[in-house]
Amino acid sequence: MNWKEELIESVKISQQADKLLPLSAVERDTLLESLRERISQAKQQFPMMVPVGYADLIDWENPDDPLRKLLLPSEFEIDDAGSFDTSGEEFSTVVQGLQHKYDQTAVLIVTQACAGHCRYCFRRRLMSRDVLVKETIEDLQEAIAYISNHPEIDNVLLSGGDPMICHTNRLKNIFKALAAIPHIWQVRISSKLPAFLPSRFTSDPELIKVLQEYKSRFQIVIQCHYDHPRELTAASISALDALQQAGCLLTSQIALMKGVNNSIDTLSELFKKLHRYGVIPQYLFHPRPVKHATHFQFPIVEGIELVEAVRRLCNGSVKRFRYILTHEDGKLELVGVIPGNPMQLVTKWQQVRRGVDKPELMLVDIRKDTCWIDS
Repeated sequence: MNWKEELIESVKISQQADKLLPLSAVERDTLLESLRERISQAKQQFPMMVPVGYADLIDWENPDDPLRKLLLPSEFEIDDAGSFDTSGEEFSTVVQGLQHKYDQTAVLIVTQACAGHCRYCFRRRLMSRDVLVKETIEDLQEAIAYISNHPEIDNVLLSGGDPMICHTNRLKNIFKALAAIPHIWQVRISSKLPAFLPSRFTSDPELIKVLQEYKSRFQIVIQCHYDHPRELTAASISALDALQQAGCLLTSQIALMKGVNNSIDTLSELFKKLHRYGVIPQYLFHPRPVKHATHFQFPIVEGIELVEAVRRLCNGSVKRFRYILTHEDGKLELVGVIPGNPMQLVTKWQQVRRGVDKPELMLVDIRKDTCWIDS
């Protein structure tokens, strides 16, 4: 199957997931009806989508399987705690589908579609029935005009949803429009398709042709979203190779999640494997308090200890990632903890929202159970 056929098959399977999943014997015998009801209710709020090939990686009979936790709705999703906009994207939106949070960067929300629906998704509002505001871009020319009139913007990030789910012609049209803006030197694309739908990059030669065509105009960076080492299959590695052959630079952006990858062995293996296949470490994101997904959170102190342990196992080229809390005021690096009563978290602002004045370094009082910093 090519990538479009796989995507269609994924939609069909996901629509019947509550009936087709090969769940454990205990779940089948005692919890099946409640599980089906849970999945059905969760799909009303935030749809369940499991990529057809990726489904084979999951141990559906193991409730503690990290990839199962990533994609199977949980009873904890009924919790209304948290926010649908943890990083203040509403304040950064200048026209529909265009965010300008940091001086040098414009973000285009080009689609709300994905090949799979991670239960922790920080933009689950785009597909949630709780929020009806449309945020994807509709008038590309209005966005291009804004970027053209702001010479401080030198790079554009395509995001979503997953931009790589778009038709190749749509991506080509976006590239063509951005190429006409002299001050744009870099285009970044955030995507989980190298893990979820690797055939997108190995069965569509036209996409590779488009990437090769524009690599001489601007640097194209693919910000790869991986959550677990098991996602780096032979097919996924082939996808990464195809992107590199097309001239793209690959970086990693990893969401740290309780029960998915918050272990020393898992995280160190993931960073090393990604680096082995040419994916440069960039950010490790502390879990956000996303509404209906706060069960993936854990304390900042635990995160700091985990990151320090992982770095001790990695060489210099692998451990250069930054541990980031994506705050509504910017990207706040979590550096370390000073013991005491109260404990103090050492932080550094890597990027700050336009118009906001912050000291570069800050000490923040925290407790052992502090999971997020609101102000």
